[in-house]
Amino acid sequence: MAGNKTCHKPDLFTVGLIFVIGVLCIAGTAFVSIGAFYLHDCEVERHIPIYVLVQGVVLLLAGVIVLILFTRDKFILFFLLLCIPCTFWFCWLIIGSVWVFPHYTTYHGQCNDVLYLFAFWTLIVQYIGLSIAFLSTIIYGCFICIMLWACMGVNG
Repeated sequence: MAGNKTCHKPDLFTVGLIFVIGVLCIAGTAFVSIGAFYLHDCEVERHIPIYVLVQGVVLLLAGVIVLILFTRDKFILFFLLLCIPCTFWFCWLIIGSVWVFPHYTTYHGQCNDVLYLFAFWTLIVQYIGLSIAFLSTIIYGCFICIMLWACMGVNG
């Protein structure tokens, strides 16, 4: 019967995953665009535009992996394949910090302002996000331990 269509409300996990995919793809596109556009506009540190460009490719790759693996129901494969770009992202974040942060006072006139400030502030935002994720994991772990301790106390 064509008249009996049902509309299913998406669960919170699906909405969150779509949001993450969107953020990864938008941020990745911004990184790639700025890194490619200003590829030869930073004399103070020639690696800064390369850092921005590669960071964008990694974010886009992570978004595509999340999208592809979310459509499959293999969560073990999902986490294993996502660990590779995430580990590279973390290492690349540290390398980018080594290239970007030392030149904060000397980049004027030697590096394009848009490129440098984009790299500088996105590094800071990524460190803030990483800190929030780390603290959330610790709080969640403590919550689980407290709940297990309470269940053991109630059940003997």
